[in-house]
Amino acid sequence: MRSRASVLRMAVVCAAALGLVLLGCGIAGSPASAANEDFAKINERIIDSYLLPHFQTLADESALLGGIIAGVCAGDAAKLADARGEFEKTALSWAAVDFLRMGPMAQIGRAERFHFWPDARNVTPRQVGRLVASRDESALDPQVLLKKSAAVQGLGALELLLYDDKRPITDTTDDGRYRCRLAIAAAEAVQAETLEVIAAWSGADGWRTQLLQPGVGNSPYKTTDEVTADFARAFITGLQMILDREIVQMEYAAVNPARKPLLVFARSGLTARYIVAKMQSLKQLYDAMDLAATVPKDKGWMSRWISGAFDRLSDEVPDAISNTETTGEVRSRRLRILRFQIDGIRKLVGREMATLAGLTIGFNELDGD
Repeated sequence: MRSRASVLRMAVVCAAALGLVLLGCGIAGSPASAANEDFAKINERIIDSYLLPHFQTLADESALLGGIIAGVCAGDAAKLADARGEFEKTALSWAAVDFLRMGPMAQIGRAERFHFWPDARNVTPRQVGRLVASRDESALDPQVLLKKSAAVQGLGALELLLYDDKRPITDTTDDGRYRCRLAIAAAEAVQAETLEVIAAWSGADGWRTQLLQPGVGNSPYKTTDEVTADFARAFITGLQMILDREIVQMEYAAVNPARKPLLVFARSGLTARYIVAKMQSLKQLYDAMDLAATVPKDKGWMSRWISGAFDRLSDEVPDAISNTETTGEVRSRRLRILRFQIDGIRKLVGREMATLAGLTIGFNELDGD
């Protein structure tokens, strides 16, 4: 027979082994469940303090824009400058959310209805021109406009209408009056689209509930970390959009002067400010995710480097992009520095910090483009 001491030792060993098994299974009270609770708090913070406020700002600015354009159409040509100023605020509000393609924004065509971009084939000028030529009255109803081609609604069409000095919306011709009314409809369509997105996040069965209660009802998510991973994926997508659609375009043009780069909101001169606004919003999302909290002390340099890179980008982007007097290799070098910093943030967050936090990123919005 075994001694009492031997039996006791076996019991201790078994208990320890059972503890390890339970720890690995992530039962209540374990580090795994504590991590899930942390992810739940992170998700709630991102939705309530970051995502929804930014969409509300877009709704508010587009509402103001529609009202100011209505004043222009009523005969106050001096308000065109005010309309352009409010358009800039609206476009920069869109910059803060254009990469958040999850929930209602993941629905096919929704992002394009906000802003049909990139438009390498000049679809927007052609289709808006056809509307004006035919004086399609149905397009003046924002709800009808939302059902038409994405190229004739949203911010792309608005920029075209507001910044066409050869055919201004202040023109008193029939074409001018139609273009002005179409601009009102486009602004109201942006507001209506934004309000639909906000409404889709709200309510008992809305996307907010689906993200905060994964595994319940119609939620496409099974766990809280899947939701946080989707926000991290949106963050990486935003950085990739800046690289692919702006920085790389300008780099190529710097060494190929004959080629004019296709840049976001170039007609209104907002390219640099748009990128800065997007970078500022991405920094807010990065802070809200708080991935730095999961980084061990020996890798603390990563979060410090990312913070410094965001600061440098805020300082360097406006001049590096807007200063077209610097050309050739000098401009290429400045743009390469921007690309290095943006790509560095993307790789550190996607490949290092997300992994340390226990997140699986996988593919992003731009993969396969």
